[in-house]
Amino acid sequence: MAKPHMIAEVGDIKCIEKSANIKKQLSDLRIDTSGANRTEKKLLANVAETIEKLTNQQQAEKILGGLLVNFKDVLRSHSSGGCLPAHQLVSGQIHIGRKCADGVKIPLQEGILVHEIGHFVANKLGLYPKYEKKVSRKCKLTNYMRSNRDGRKHKNRNEEFAEVFAAYLIYGKKLQQSCKQSYEFMRDELFLGTESICR
Repeated sequence: MAKPHMIAEVGDIKCIEKSANIKKQLSDLRIDTSGANRTEKKLLANVAETIEKLTNQQQAEKILGGLLVNFKDVLRSHSSGGCLPAHQLVSGQIHIGRKCADGVKIPLQEGILVHEIGHFVANKLGLYPKYEKKVSRKCKLTNYMRSNRDGRKHKNRNEEFAEVFAAYLIYGKKLQQSCKQSYEFMRDELFLGTESICR
């Protein structure tokens, strides 16, 4: 089987826990939204619930506290003419679109959001350099870990980190089998030694 482009394509979103109280979950962990509908708030609360279940309330707040997720119908097209599903051009914020500029619905929005949360966590906690230092063996679980859809190689391993973070939550068993160092980094640095619940 060919490698998937992104974890969002193969990850099992059913591995994400269900939050009993969306508003309370987001409030307790100091997560805010802008433009979000109920389904989007629920998805975000469920990801937060998953992280809290893997760790504890204090660690989940350390990881996610201060996050702002802006949901918009369309973000913009980027210079290559493709569709931009999400970005983090503003520190501490994730911007995520629902449609491309041509009106086509962005697929795999749930997995893309988990990937973007990985970038937020790495930026907030300064984990990119630590990841590169501790994880000597590059993870090649998806093609996006190395290059974008146009084939342009990434200048650093930041996309690899975000993909590994997403995989820990929604593709854990495969991550553990294929990228042991990356898996152990996530487990030990972020998830307090708790194994991925996505088997």
